Amino acid sequence: MFKYLSGFFLFLVTSLNITAQPVASPKIKVLLLGSIHFTPSTQDVYKNKTVDVQDEKRQVQIKQMLTQLSRFSPNQICIEVPTQNQSKVDSQYHRYLNGQYKLGTHEVDQIAYPLAKQLGLPTLTCINYKGAFDPDPVNEYAKANNQEDILASLEKFASSTIAGVIAVQQKQSISELYRFINSNDELTKNAAIYSDFLVRIGQGDKYPGTDLVAGWYNTNLHIYTNILRAIHPGDKAIMVLFGYGHIPILKHLFESNPKFEVIDVNDVLKE
Repeated sequence: MFKYLSGFFLFLVTSLNITAQPVASPKIKVLLLGSIHFTPSTQDVYKNKTVDVQDEKRQVQIKQMLTQLSRFSPNQICIEVPTQNQSKVDSQYHRYLNGQYKLGTHEVDQIAYPLAKQLGLPTLTCINYKGAFDPDPVNEYAKANNQEDILASLEKFASSTIAGVIAVQQKQSISELYRFINSNDELTKNAAIYSDFLVRIGQGDKYPGTDLVAGWYNTNLHIYTNILRAIHPGDKAIMVLFGYGHIPILKHLFESNPKFEVIDVNDVLKE
Protein backbone atom coordinates (compact mmCIF):
# COMPACT_ATOMS: atom_id res chain seq x y z
CA MET A 1 0.00 0.00 0.00
CA PHE A 2 2.79 2.41 0.91
CA LYS A 3 4.35 1.63 -2.41
CA TYR A 4 1.23 2.88 -4.19
CA LEU A 5 0.95 5.89 -1.92
CA SER A 6 4.57 6.78 -2.65
CA GLY A 7 3.85 6.54 -6.35
CA PHE A 8 0.78 8.72 -5.96
CA PHE A 9 2.76 11.28 -3.94
CA LEU A 10 5.50 11.37 -6.60
CA PHE A 11 2.84 11.87 -9.29
CA LEU A 12 1.25 14.68 -7.28
CA VAL A 13 4.56 16.48 -6.71
CA THR A 14 5.49 16.11 -10.37
CA SER A 15 2.13 17.52 -11.43
CA LEU A 16 2.48 20.46 -9.10
CA ASN A 17 5.95 21.17 -10.48
CA ILE A 18 4.60 21.17 -14.01
CA THR A 19 1.77 23.54 -13.25
CA ALA A 20 4.10 25.80 -11.28
CA GLN A 21 6.33 26.44 -14.30
CA PRO A 22 6.37 30.19 -15.17
CA VAL A 23 4.45 31.13 -18.30
CA ALA A 24 6.71 32.72 -20.91
CA SER A 25 5.90 36.34 -21.65
CA PRO A 26 4.65 36.97 -25.19
CA LYS A 27 7.26 38.41 -27.51
CA ILE A 28 7.11 42.11 -28.32
CA LYS A 29 6.35 42.60 -32.00
CA VAL A 30 8.73 44.95 -33.82
CA LEU A 31 7.98 46.55 -37.18
CA LEU A 32 11.20 47.94 -38.64
CA LEU A 33 9.89 50.27 -41.33
CA GLY A 34 12.89 51.33 -43.35
CA SER A 35 12.31 54.63 -45.10
CA ILE A 36 13.72 56.85 -47.78
CA HIS A 37 14.05 60.51 -46.89
CA PHE A 38 11.15 62.40 -48.48
CA THR A 39 13.49 65.40 -48.63
CA PRO A 40 16.91 63.85 -49.32
CA SER A 41 19.71 64.69 -46.91
CA THR A 42 22.59 66.77 -48.23
CA GLN A 43 24.91 64.39 -46.38
CA ASP A 44 23.80 61.31 -48.35
CA VAL A 45 26.07 60.40 -51.26
CA TYR A 46 23.42 58.34 -53.05
CA LYS A 47 19.99 59.94 -52.93
CA ASN A 48 16.46 59.17 -54.01
CA LYS A 49 14.28 61.85 -55.60
CA THR A 50 12.29 64.26 -53.45
CA VAL A 51 8.80 63.02 -52.66
CA ASP A 52 6.29 65.77 -53.45
CA VAL A 53 4.03 65.35 -50.44
CA GLN A 54 1.95 68.35 -51.54
CA ASP A 55 0.78 66.35 -54.54
CA GLU A 56 -2.82 65.25 -54.01
CA LYS A 57 -2.15 61.76 -55.37
CA ARG A 58 0.76 61.28 -52.99
CA GLN A 59 -1.34 62.47 -50.05
CA VAL A 60 -3.97 59.84 -50.86
CA GLN A 61 -1.24 57.18 -51.03
CA ILE A 62 0.24 58.27 -47.69
CA LYS A 63 -3.18 58.10 -46.04
CA GLN A 64 -3.68 54.60 -47.47
CA MET A 65 -0.37 53.50 -45.96
CA LEU A 66 -1.31 55.05 -42.61
CA THR A 67 -4.47 52.93 -42.62
CA GLN A 68 -2.37 49.81 -43.23
CA LEU A 69 0.10 50.72 -40.48
CA SER A 70 -2.66 51.51 -37.99
CA ARG A 71 -3.72 47.84 -38.08
CA PHE A 72 -0.37 46.94 -36.51
CA SER A 73 -1.39 49.08 -33.49
CA PRO A 74 2.05 49.86 -32.04
CA ASN A 75 2.26 51.04 -28.44
CA GLN A 76 5.19 53.21 -29.47
CA ILE A 77 6.47 54.80 -32.67
CA CYS A 78 10.24 55.28 -32.62
CA ILE A 79 11.65 57.95 -34.93
CA GLU A 80 14.98 59.01 -36.40
CA VAL A 81 15.47 62.01 -34.12
CA PRO A 82 18.29 62.28 -31.54
CA THR A 83 17.26 61.29 -28.03
CA GLN A 84 18.27 64.71 -26.69
CA ASN A 85 15.50 66.27 -28.82
CA GLN A 86 12.72 64.36 -27.03
CA SER A 87 11.29 67.42 -25.24
CA LYS A 88 11.21 69.33 -28.53
CA VAL A 89 9.29 66.51 -30.22
CA ASP A 90 6.91 66.26 -27.25
CA SER A 91 6.13 69.95 -27.56
CA GLN A 92 5.81 69.86 -31.34
CA TYR A 93 3.54 66.82 -31.30
CA HIS A 94 1.34 68.43 -28.62
CA ARG A 95 1.00 71.51 -30.83
CA TYR A 96 0.13 69.28 -33.78
CA LEU A 97 -2.63 67.57 -31.79
CA ASN A 98 -4.04 71.02 -30.97
CA GLY A 99 -3.92 72.20 -34.58
CA GLN A 100 -1.04 74.60 -33.92
CA TYR A 101 1.65 72.86 -35.99
CA LYS A 102 1.65 72.41 -39.77
CA LEU A 103 3.24 69.18 -40.88
CA GLY A 104 6.47 69.50 -42.83
CA THR A 105 7.65 67.42 -45.77
CA HIS A 106 9.85 65.05 -43.72
CA GLU A 107 8.75 61.41 -43.45
CA VAL A 108 8.50 61.76 -39.66
CA ASP A 109 5.95 64.54 -40.10
CA GLN A 110 4.09 62.82 -42.91
CA ILE A 111 3.97 59.30 -41.45
CA ALA A 112 4.85 59.18 -37.74
CA TYR A 113 2.91 62.19 -36.48
CA PRO A 114 -0.42 61.42 -38.23
CA LEU A 115 -0.16 57.73 -37.33
CA ALA A 116 0.53 58.50 -33.67
CA LYS A 117 -2.47 60.83 -33.63
CA GLN A 118 -4.66 58.21 -35.30
CA LEU A 119 -3.63 55.65 -32.67
CA GLY A 120 -4.07 58.05 -29.77
CA LEU A 121 -0.44 57.84 -28.66
CA PRO A 122 0.73 60.47 -26.14
CA THR A 123 3.98 61.17 -28.02
CA LEU A 124 6.67 59.68 -30.25
CA THR A 125 9.97 58.18 -29.10
CA CYS A 126 13.28 59.69 -30.23
CA ILE A 127 15.95 57.01 -30.63
CA ASN A 128 18.61 58.32 -33.00
CA TYR A 129 22.30 58.35 -32.17
CA LYS A 130 24.65 60.30 -34.40
CA GLY A 131 27.91 58.40 -34.49
CA ALA A 132 31.02 59.28 -36.45
CA PHE A 133 31.14 58.23 -40.10
CA ASP A 134 33.83 59.87 -42.20
CA PRO A 135 34.54 58.09 -45.52
CA ASP A 136 37.27 60.53 -46.60
CA PRO A 137 40.21 58.62 -45.03
CA VAL A 138 38.96 55.43 -46.72
CA ASN A 139 38.75 57.12 -50.10
CA GLU A 140 42.19 58.67 -49.67
CA TYR A 141 43.74 55.35 -48.64
CA ALA A 142 42.20 53.54 -51.63
CA LYS A 143 43.51 56.16 -54.06
CA ALA A 144 46.99 56.09 -52.53
CA ASN A 145 47.25 52.29 -52.41
CA ASN A 146 45.97 51.09 -55.79
CA GLN A 147 42.52 50.12 -54.53
CA GLU A 148 40.57 52.56 -56.66
CA ASP A 149 39.01 49.58 -58.45
CA ILE A 150 37.05 48.83 -55.25
CA LEU A 151 35.78 52.42 -55.15
CA ALA A 152 34.79 52.17 -58.81
CA SER A 153 32.92 48.90 -58.19
CA LEU A 154 31.18 50.44 -55.19
CA GLU A 155 30.17 53.48 -57.21
CA LYS A 156 28.69 51.31 -59.95
CA PHE A 157 26.88 49.04 -57.49
CA ALA A 158 25.46 51.84 -55.33
CA SER A 159 24.40 53.95 -58.31
CA SER A 160 22.57 50.99 -59.81
CA THR A 161 20.87 50.24 -56.49
CA ILE A 162 19.59 53.79 -55.94
CA ALA A 163 18.49 53.97 -59.58
CA GLY A 164 16.25 50.96 -58.89
CA VAL A 165 14.75 52.74 -55.87
CA ILE A 166 14.12 55.90 -57.90
CA ALA A 167 12.41 53.89 -60.65
CA VAL A 168 9.98 52.35 -58.16
CA GLN A 169 9.49 55.71 -56.43
CA GLN A 170 8.46 57.37 -59.67
CA LYS A 171 6.13 54.63 -60.89
CA GLN A 172 4.60 53.01 -57.81
CA SER A 173 2.55 54.03 -54.77
CA ILE A 174 4.08 54.95 -51.41
CA SER A 175 3.13 51.56 -49.92
CA GLU A 176 4.65 49.73 -52.89
CA LEU A 177 7.82 51.80 -52.54
CA TYR A 178 8.11 50.88 -48.85
CA ARG A 179 7.51 47.22 -49.60
CA PHE A 180 10.28 47.38 -52.20
CA ILE A 181 12.96 49.06 -50.09
CA ASN A 182 12.18 46.75 -47.15
CA SER A 183 12.41 43.58 -49.23
CA ASN A 184 15.20 41.16 -48.37
CA ASP A 185 16.89 41.76 -51.73
CA GLU A 186 17.08 45.53 -51.29
CA LEU A 187 18.17 45.35 -47.66
CA THR A 188 20.92 42.90 -48.64
CA LYS A 189 22.10 45.25 -51.40
CA ASN A 190 22.27 48.09 -48.92
CA ALA A 191 24.19 46.02 -46.39
CA ALA A 192 26.65 44.88 -49.09
CA ILE A 193 28.03 48.40 -49.35
CA TYR A 194 29.58 47.78 -45.94
CA SER A 195 30.03 44.01 -45.81
CA ASP A 196 31.39 43.55 -49.34
CA PHE A 197 32.97 46.75 -50.60
CA LEU A 198 34.16 49.00 -47.78
CA VAL A 199 35.70 46.26 -45.62
CA ARG A 200 38.04 45.32 -48.50
CA ILE A 201 39.79 48.66 -48.46
CA GLY A 202 43.04 48.24 -46.54
CA GLN A 203 46.14 46.05 -46.61
CA GLY A 204 48.41 44.33 -44.11
CA ASP A 205 47.89 45.88 -40.71
CA LYS A 206 45.85 48.78 -42.12
CA TYR A 207 42.05 48.48 -41.80
CA PRO A 208 40.54 51.83 -42.83
CA GLY A 209 37.50 50.23 -44.46
CA THR A 210 36.90 47.84 -41.60
CA ASP A 211 37.22 50.65 -39.06
CA LEU A 212 34.66 52.72 -40.97
CA VAL A 213 32.22 49.80 -41.02
CA ALA A 214 32.86 49.21 -37.32
CA GLY A 215 31.81 52.80 -36.72
CA TRP A 216 28.61 52.17 -38.66
CA TYR A 217 27.86 49.12 -36.52
CA ASN A 218 28.63 51.14 -33.40
CA THR A 219 26.09 53.77 -34.43
CA ASN A 220 23.39 51.18 -35.00
CA LEU A 221 24.16 49.38 -31.74
CA HIS A 222 23.53 52.65 -29.92
CA ILE A 223 20.23 53.11 -31.79
CA TYR A 224 19.24 49.56 -30.87
CA THR A 225 20.11 50.25 -27.23
CA ASN A 226 18.00 53.41 -27.28
CA ILE A 227 15.03 51.37 -28.50
CA LEU A 228 15.49 48.79 -25.74
CA ARG A 229 15.70 51.54 -23.13
CA ALA A 230 12.41 52.98 -24.38
CA ILE A 231 10.40 49.78 -23.97
CA HIS A 232 7.65 50.14 -21.36
CA PRO A 233 6.11 47.31 -19.30
CA GLY A 234 3.04 46.18 -21.17
CA ASP A 235 4.29 47.18 -24.63
CA LYS A 236 3.09 44.57 -27.08
CA ALA A 237 4.23 46.16 -30.33
CA ILE A 238 6.55 48.94 -31.43
CA MET A 239 7.19 50.52 -34.81
CA VAL A 240 10.55 51.95 -35.82
CA LEU A 241 10.56 54.48 -38.68
CA PHE A 242 14.17 54.88 -39.76
CA GLY A 243 16.39 55.32 -42.80
CA TYR A 244 16.42 51.96 -44.53
CA GLY A 245 20.22 51.80 -44.59
CA HIS A 246 20.07 51.14 -40.84
CA ILE A 247 17.53 48.33 -41.04
CA PRO A 248 19.78 45.33 -41.89
CA ILE A 249 21.79 45.72 -38.67
CA LEU A 250 18.79 46.59 -36.51
CA LYS A 251 16.91 43.62 -37.94
CA HIS A 252 19.77 41.25 -37.14
CA LEU A 253 19.95 42.55 -33.56
CA PHE A 254 16.23 42.18 -32.91
CA GLU A 255 16.12 38.74 -34.52
CA SER A 256 18.94 37.75 -32.15
CA ASN A 257 16.91 38.84 -29.10
CA PRO A 258 14.43 36.15 -27.96
CA LYS A 259 12.16 38.78 -26.40
CA PHE A 260 11.19 40.21 -29.79
CA GLU A 261 9.44 39.09 -32.96
CA VAL A 262 10.35 41.00 -36.10
CA ILE A 263 7.28 41.52 -38.31
CA ASP A 264 7.67 41.47 -42.08
CA VAL A 265 6.79 44.84 -43.62
CA ASN A 266 5.01 42.99 -46.44
CA ASP A 267 2.62 41.47 -43.90
CA VAL A 268 1.58 44.93 -42.72
CA LEU A 269 1.60 46.91 -45.98
CA LYS A 270 -0.58 44.47 -47.86
CA GLU A 271 -3.44 45.47 -50.09
